[in-house]
Amino acid sequence: MTEREAEDWLIRYLVVMVVAATALLLLLYGLVFAPNILFVAVSVLALVAVSVVISIDLRSWRSA
Repeated sequence: MTEREAEDWLIRYLVVMVVAATALLLLLYGLVFAPNILFVAVSVLALVAVSVVISIDLRSWRSA
């Protein structure tokens, strides 16, 4: 892995982790503090998107 690829990977997963943490907090807020189906739906959708990104990257990493 070149230095540029490592930097791209680091930035990508920094964004992925920020999105995942925000989605988990939104899910907690939408379920516990202010029950709201919109918050829950958005957070679940964000968590699914994060899971898809991670699974695609793991699959491509495994095949390389």
